[in-house]
Amino acid sequence: MPYKHAHWYVLALFPLMAVAFWPSYLGVFTSASYAFHIHGFTATLWLLWLAAQSRTIHQGRRDLHRTVGMASLGLFPLFLGGTFLIEHSMASKFAGGADPFYAMWAPELGLLDVTAAGAVAVFYVLGLKNRRKVHVHSRYLLGTAIFLLSPIFGRLAAIPLGITGPVTFHLFGTAVQIGNAVALGVALLLWAANRKHGRPWLVAAGVVAAQMVLIETVGKWAAWEQLFTVTAGIPEPLTFSLGLAVGALAAWIGWSSVPSRSPPVGAIPAE
Repeated sequence: MPYKHAHWYVLALFPLMAVAFWPSYLGVFTSASYAFHIHGFTATLWLLWLAAQSRTIHQGRRDLHRTVGMASLGLFPLFLGGTFLIEHSMASKFAGGADPFYAMWAPELGLLDVTAAGAVAVFYVLGLKNRRKVHVHSRYLLGTAIFLLSPIFGRLAAIPLGITGPVTFHLFGTAVQIGNAVALGVALLLWAANRKHGRPWLVAAGVVAAQMVLIETVGKWAAWEQLFTVTAGIPEPLTFSLGLAVGALAAWIGWSSVPSRSPPVGAIPAE
């Protein structure tokens, strides 16, 4: 099985996340919005799910691996619903104009989240679709974590850049691109390590490279800002429901794309 120690690398992201999101979330946990709580909780569960899947299969616990895998059919819609809520939250703060950080960066960050959410959904579908092809299956599912590296390392980069308030918010674009560069580098290294089975990592690298361009172009266009602002007018419950629906559709497409195994010829069907 590939990536015997993948679960340790996934778990290693948690202390990094704690430092990265301390100023914007963990440090203000009690006053954070429920959108942040739902997003933080579901993203945490997703990473724990990836670690559990890696660990169970390498322990030879195939039945548990399948059970945990099926749990993702319920988890993924929640994860995507939380992502939709964060998108709505940023759009609302941008439309309101009261928060100087989001007034400056919400459209660009919103565009990154849209492309990342789309890529994660596609990778999840392909991971399920190829669940009988070990090398492809594992790479597509672990590949969903690539798109979480950008926000983590982008916010870590903000610390040495000295981004602490409105006077330094203009530097955040550099921090975001540093985070993207880390994600791109990790994806390319994983691709180079095994090019025969490395297509998922190369696709992930391509998406991150596209994000690096989009944030400097489309993310600054007035047309995108107007479209982004429109999403603020959608009620939050409807936004969350849309995320759930898209996530459920992705889970159904991925799971149903593989036919169930036929019983051996002559086998007695269970009553």
